[in-house]
Amino acid sequence: MPLADTTTRAPRVRAKKQDNTETKFHQNKGIKLATGVVVGTLNADDRLADSDVIQAIAQAFTQTGTDIIYGNLNVIKPGGNISRKWVSNQCRKNSFNWGFMPPHPTFYCRTELFEKFGFYKLDYGSAADYELLLRFMYAQHVSSFYINKVLVNMLAGGVSNRSLKNRLNAWRFDLKAMRVNGIKMPILALVFKPLRKVRQFFR
Repeated sequence: MPLADTTTRAPRVRAKKQDNTETKFHQNKGIKLATGVVVGTLNADDRLADSDVIQAIAQAFTQTGTDIIYGNLNVIKPGGNISRKWVSNQCRKNSFNWGFMPPHPTFYCRTELFEKFGFYKLDYGSAADYELLLRFMYAQHVSSFYINKVLVNMLAGGVSNRSLKNRLNAWRFDLKAMRVNGIKMPILALVFKPLRKVRQFFR
């Protein structure tokens, strides 16, 4: 699980490999080991889209002064072809109320945010990423900046999509995260959240 430490001039990448599955417990553990101003996580089967990604993220933090950076993501089939293109956009005040979610593998933030607002919550299952994004970007109004660039190639498949039971559990955790973090109409947001993904298959 790589952890990226970026500086204003020459970003340094510090790798911390875990000998266990990529759970939020281990991501929290890795984040606590990070020594840089900015931190991001990358799951075992995911890859940075190109060699310029870290530099682009570092420059965006320096030039904008923002606290959170995210970008676009390609979902890759096992054979290497792109199955869908997750093109995001700049988060607005009420974006999350309409089912918005940035591509979580592209999420980078200032390390101090975890100390201020907490780490990944282990009781949200596969929705732990979504809950943290909601907490930071919506409930706490942390500033963010969108880079219109593919930052990560993510291997298709995931825990939440492996079975109908897992999908139902993911929706339950999503709804819990919405309610806890103050989404105005959580049921409506829950409906719009998967619908926003449909166009990703036609880009």
